[in-house]
Amino acid sequence: MRVKIEISYLGDEYSGFQIQKNKKTIQNEIEKVLFEIFNYNISIIASGRTDAGVSAIRQVAHFDLKEDIDVSKLYKRMNSMLPLDIRILSSEKVMQEWHARYSAKRKTYCYNFYVSQVLIPYYDKHSLNVGADLNIEAMKKACEYLIGEHDFSAFCASNTNVVNKTRIIYDAEIKQESEMCYSFEITGNGFLYNMVRIVFGTLLQVGLSKITPEEFYSIIESKDRNKAGRTASSKALFLKSVCY
Repeated sequence: MRVKIEISYLGDEYSGFQIQKNKKTIQNEIEKVLFEIFNYNISIIASGRTDAGVSAIRQVAHFDLKEDIDVSKLYKRMNSMLPLDIRILSSEKVMQEWHARYSAKRKTYCYNFYVSQVLIPYYDKHSLNVGADLNIEAMKKACEYLIGEHDFSAFCASNTNVVNKTRIIYDAEIKQESEMCYSFEITGNGFLYNMVRIVFGTLLQVGLSKITPEEFYSIIESKDRNKAGRTASSKALFLKSVCY
């Protein structure tokens, strides 16, 4: 039987979601617990791989069991065995053809940042500190150019094996959360390796008036990674939701 789980985690202490040799990952921690419960190896498949340091409010994954059992309370047992920075929000039986990655229609990521000349420890834990005033309106204008279907090669890490770099972005916006705190929220049918962090690193150049919103669009059209901004820190990025 196939089981769907929803997962929330802090990525600070982990080398990303996917299992890596000799590294602590979210997937590894969950699979260790599943082995303890069922006494055989179980591999989980997530909606996508989050990078080292990236957190998730609502990640989704699935795995297959040999037996057909009631799994509605399985999440509680898993939580009793998992580290406190990983929580299983729900567990349920799904159709065998349902797939956490391939059935996903859209994902939403958020990137948190705050504007202050002095680092604020509370905010800094999971937000990027920007020590200069930003042109937020220009950043909002640049976000409009992201919406639609584009080849996002300019916003993809160079060490990826993905050939098709075309993705559809349904929404992208800058939101003000408080006097000094903001978030960049982006929803798409999928994302390339480091894409959101590179997009935000380039939006930051717009906010600092180093490039215009129109030049931001030219970078998208160029498909040239060398023209885009730096890859922003992973600590401020989190997966907000996955829709099916």
